[in-house]
Amino acid sequence: MKKKYIAIIASVIFLVWAGSGWAINTWINASYRGTFGDMFGAVNALFSGFAFAGLIYTIAVQRQELQSQNKSIDMQTDEMKIQVSAIKMQTEELALQREAIQMQTEELALQRKAIEMQTLETARSADQLEGQKNLSNLQTAMSVVNDLIRTKNKRMEGITVSAGSGWIKGTDAFGHLSEVGLGVWVNERTLESYLNLFYYILTFINEYDLKEEQKKLLRDLLNVDTSNEELKVIYRALGNDPHRMGLFTSSGFLTRYKKIK
Repeated sequence: MKKKYIAIIASVIFLVWAGSGWAINTWINASYRGTFGDMFGAVNALFSGFAFAGLIYTIAVQRQELQSQNKSIDMQTDEMKIQVSAIKMQTEELALQREAIQMQTEELALQRKAIEMQTLETARSADQLEGQKNLSNLQTAMSVVNDLIRTKNKRMEGITVSAGSGWIKGTDAFGHLSEVGLGVWVNERTLESYLNLFYYILTFINEYDLKEEQKKLLRDLLNVDTSNEELKVIYRALGNDPHRMGLFTSSGFLTRYKKIK
């Protein structure tokens, strides 16, 4: 309530009080004023009773409000308990989820290790297969090269050269050619067949699916089986053939020739 209304009500009460005093002094005989005043004692008791009743009513209303507030507080307390229980359940659920995630992480780690082991095993198997393949290729190539070398030697034995009063063949023929050169009479067809086979062996070694150290092993095998006399004749028969010169050089025969010439 605004202060203005309070001031108006207080003023009205004061005016009524002052007016009642003036009215009593003006219209009531002085001998009856005491009796007239006693009449208001009952009114005072009535108003006091009303005031007490109002006080009791106010207390009752406040009690009901307090009960309502207590019920509201109890409801809020119960609701908070429910929320606390829900939070506790959520916390436990999160803990279970965390444990499940940890177990999944450990399981994934084990799977990763298993995959790594499988990968290593596969790599080892691949290396073993590659090694077996290389070994098989080497064995096949070595068998072929040995057969070709034997064929080369047979063709060498078939080469004949005119030497003075007679004919010589095979190793002796190559020894004679290495000394006097290719100017003497020789069976050129047989010699060319021998040379073609020699360079075919080198080409086969270069083009076969082998590692470089395996190719070197086969070249060394051919080198060991080629005599110095053969090497001199092969070099003198090179002529201007760049392909054969390349094979002769890359296979290490030119280096050997320079040492023995």
